[in-house]
Amino acid sequence: MSEAIFDPQESAGAFTARQNIRVEWGHCDPARIIYNPNYFRWMETGVHLLFGAAGINLEQLTREDHDFRAVPLVNTEAAFLAPARIGDFVTHTVWISRWGPKAFDIEHRFSIKDRLLVKATQVRVWARALPDDPDSLRSIPVPQNVRAALSDARTVTLRMTFEDHDKEENHG
Repeated sequence: MSEAIFDPQESAGAFTARQNIRVEWGHCDPARIIYNPNYFRWMETGVHLLFGAAGINLEQLTREDHDFRAVPLVNTEAAFLAPARIGDFVTHTVWISRWGPKAFDIEHRFSIKDRLLVKATQVRVWARALPDDPDSLRSIPVPQNVRAALSDARTVTLRMTFEDHDKEENHG
């Protein structure tokens, strides 16, 4: 099988967020490669990273509107194309590839340089509870200001920091 290549132009024209992840011992399985559920955890983090980088704080919205249920996941697919190992630096790139009236698709790509590791898609909805039934969940139209903020064609990269490394530099 040939190696999959990450194409950064795939997200061109979309608001894109990136985070860098250093693969640690606890991320790996006995084969010393990333244990695949970690990708799903990082995807969840990436969704909040994407919205936050666009100025939309989902946590704050849920505190201010007790019926708002944020962006629940309704479907996901992932293809695991290549492994990453302890000590690797993985780039997670995330963007919205499709807007529907109430649902939207979020793309996730995990890569090391231009080598594509994982290609995943999530379908999420903008949701709230019915006012008289706090346990209910229904999708509602995505607000126009949210669509606009997440449609701005730019890329935001968050840099990771290593507290222990920083401490060594400051005290060494």
